[in-house]
Order: sequence, then C-alpha cells, then structure tokens
Amino acid sequence: MESGDTNLVEIWLRRDPIRWLAGAMAGLFAGIVMIGFAMVLCVVLGTEVWFPIKLAALPILGSSATEYGMHVPAILVGLVTLEALAAFLGVIYAHFTGTNSLPALLAMGFVWGTFSWIFINNLFMQSFTTISALRIAPGVVFPIVVVFGLSLTSVVFFDRALRGNRT
Repeated sequence: MESGDTNLVEIWLRRDPIRWLAGAMAGLFAGIVMIGFAMVLCVVLGTEVWFPIKLAALPILGSSATEYGMHVPAILVGLVTLEALAAFLGVIYAHFTGTNSLPALLAMGFVWGTFSWIFINNLFMQSFTTISALRIAPGVVFPIVVVFGLSLTSVVFFDRALRGNRT
C-alpha cells in the first residue's frame, strides 16, 4: 500500500464506542431534522402535518395510525420508531465513515440518503401492505432521506464534543 492510502478494512474493523455514541446522537439529531423537513413538506403539499410520523406507526398499529387528527398513540409510536431507526443508522454511518472530514461526510451523507431511499423506502417499507397501499410517490421521499443523510454529518460535532476536541 502506498503512503497516504486509506485502509478501509482497518477503519471498518475498529472498535470505537465513542464514535458509535456520536453516531447515535447524530442519528437522533438527523431524525429530528428529517421529521421537521417532512412535516413542512407535507404542509406545503396539502397533507396533514403529522403524516410523516404516523406513517412510521403503520406497521405496528395498522391502518388506524394514519387517521386524520391528533392521534397521540400513533404519533408517539411513529416518533419512537423513526428515532430508533435513525439512531441505529447513525451508529452504522459513524462506524463506516470513520472520519471527521466534512467533505467526506457530506458525500457519504448523500450516498447514505440515497441508499436509504432505494433500500429502505422503495424496497423494505413497501413490504408492509399498509404502507404500499398508500402509493406514496417515491420522488416525494427522496429529498427527505437526503436531508437525513446530510444531517448525519453532525457526527463530527458529537464526536468532537465527546472526545473533548482531541480529534
């Protein structure tokens, strides 16, 4: 290997609990940003503001989750589901990026958002009949998951805060 080359396998095999915690925190933050963006988008498109959160509750609560109005159980279940998934994806993102270089994190954030759109939204989520029956246009979801991916770059802030700026 030439000098200056990055050994990805070495980065991916590294055990770094602080980085994982920073990733979970970045995931929670990115989840909130994503939810906020999705809620604004719903209002602009003339849909109920709570719809993005209730959508995440559909696989657990069934079709009643998306009833119009302040359906508190659906909102709580959806919020917990979205944030748990966001934290998990944040840990994975932080582990596999292994850097605090903002340009690299932004590029990987876009890739992560695109990955989420293809595999989570267009494939996995469509396996739930309650979600696929809604026929949500995939193009509407793309900017939402890209905002999530780009917001994961906040891992640099959380990593530095947890390490005391020693990176």
